[in-house]
Amino acid sequence: MTRKDRFVSNHFYHIYSRTVLNVPEFKKKENANKLVQAFLLANSTKSGQAFNYLRNDRSATLEKALEVIKEGRKLVDVLCYTIMPDHYHLLLRQLTEGGITEFIRKCNTSIAKYINIKNNRTGSLFESCFKSKYINSNEYLLHLSLYIHLNPLDFIDNKNWRYNKLRDWRFKKEKLLNYPWSSLKKFLNKDYKDPILSGIKMISNQFNNSREYELFLKEWSEGTLFQIGDLVID
Repeated sequence: MTRKDRFVSNHFYHIYSRTVLNVPEFKKKENANKLVQAFLLANSTKSGQAFNYLRNDRSATLEKALEVIKEGRKLVDVLCYTIMPDHYHLLLRQLTEGGITEFIRKCNTSIAKYINIKNNRTGSLFESCFKSKYINSNEYLLHLSLYIHLNPLDFIDNKNWRYNKLRDWRFKKEKLLNYPWSSLKKFLNKDYKDPILSGIKMISNQFNNSREYELFLKEWSEGTLFQIGDLVID
């Protein structure tokens, strides 16, 4: 994966990867769950060993594979994420030199192999290079987390939220919290366990509590804060 971007360690980036021809591979529950597993296993300098262990050992378990990756160093902090039918969003902080590129390469390779074997197909699953945007301010960081967390409404409801026209927040919130492949549940319930996340406090600590973050989300989607503008990556 050759890129012009140079990712700088300890800086923040919005990462986006879309399937070729917008094929909705992650509309299938088993594929989305496998991508979640890839997010977990790819975030380590020992992830290659973990993936090989799962592929080659018939007695392998995910729990043991997770123990393998703990022996390595994290490549990135994952602040928030969502998986959509034909793409995914990640908000990352790079921790090691080349960490973002390596993490995404491992994620995309792992899920592509799984889907290709299952469907008896060959070729690329994703567009040639993932997209990225540099997060150059704290305001951008906070609002991008909202954009990522509201993104599933495109699929489960409609796109009105993109134009600050979201209404019936209680109903929409329930839909969002029932969506399995998003980090929002952790933001609204501090006791919820999401092992993918390692950098959530960089956002959540800027709010007094989860209710305050929810209010921020609600006000933004209803148009009482500011328009999305440059937050949209696609």
